[in-house]
Amino acid sequence: MQVSKQKKDLLVMKILHYFITQKNYSPVIVHGVQNEIWLENMDEEFRIVRIVMGYIHNEEQLNYDNYKVSRLVRQIKLKTFTFKMNVINFYMDINNDVELIDSKNNFHINVKSELSLKKNKTVRNYFPDMPLKLTFNEEGALLYQKINNDILKKNMDQSEKINDLFTPKKPVVTNVLIGIITFFMIMMYLFANGSTDIETLYMFGGLVKDSNPIRLITSIFLHIGILHYLMNVWALKLLGNQVEKFYGHIKTLLIFIYSGIIGNLLTVILMNENVISAGASGAIFGLMGAILYFAINQRTYMGEALKKEILPVIIINIFLGFLVSGINMYAHIGGLIGGMLISSTLGIKHKTSKFEKINGWVCSIILLIALAYLAYFM
Repeated sequence: MQVSKQKKDLLVMKILHYFITQKNYSPVIVHGVQNEIWLENMDEEFRIVRIVMGYIHNEEQLNYDNYKVSRLVRQIKLKTFTFKMNVINFYMDINNDVELIDSKNNFHINVKSELSLKKNKTVRNYFPDMPLKLTFNEEGALLYQKINNDILKKNMDQSEKINDLFTPKKPVVTNVLIGIITFFMIMMYLFANGSTDIETLYMFGGLVKDSNPIRLITSIFLHIGILHYLMNVWALKLLGNQVEKFYGHIKTLLIFIYSGIIGNLLTVILMNENVISAGASGAIFGLMGAILYFAINQRTYMGEALKKEILPVIIINIFLGFLVSGINMYAHIGGLIGGMLISSTLGIKHKTSKFEKINGWVCSIILLIALAYLAYFM
């Protein structure tokens, strides 16, 4: 026997309260659907939770419902650049004769009552705390008021976090880095033979295959020729502004330096002994890696940008590096990897867990030590 409409509405509110306040799901606006609520959390096993209030009276209607869900989920996957998306459907009003069969990525629950949720195998496996969290001390109007207030507060907190994350910040570090690069460029012309002279580059700290690790840092701020300088300063300005907005000032500096060092270590390992290298390209690719990591973790908001802007720019730049002679691809690839890795270490505000940061630190340190060993002790 199905629950009454009043009890069903209250149960819907309780389920919403659970997923929004306890599991950090957010409501999703899905065009073309009625009598159902969609919730989304890209960090959970079930990235989509769907609560269906409309009556499902036979298997044909259920099959059509499954088809509709698969079509809408495909659209969400394309929008958020997600390859796998598990969906769990809570049917609040379904004929008992309709058989619910779970597929690989689409699970179904017939919600007859709170007790039925407690007994449901899928709920016990994936949401064991749900039955307890659906229990409240309040009753009647006070219960509705509490649920509404809790959901409203959670949504407001989430909005504040997102606004904080995407609020533009003054690119202090980016401007300082550009200033340092410009300073060294001027110094090479004022006190030596210019930025294209090999002896000048070596004297100011250009990267060569020797045992001086200080050059891993100094070479980041040197550039070979005015065109090289202008291109990297322009890229640093564009990318640095974004990274500083997403990660903050100190993290941007760490991403830049670490990525540059990783790119330079890979260069030392693979470069020719008679070559000198300089430039911020590896560090700039590290900024690309940081933006890529951020976009992947914020696919709900940056899925389209990830698909149409960020990935194409990275791919085009890597291919250009292989096609154009004189470009240090070792620094580019090393910087990109280093940027993504150190970004996972430093974390995204309000997003990255302590466990993820610890893993990031371990991997970042291991990579640094392993490349340093290969560069200077092999």
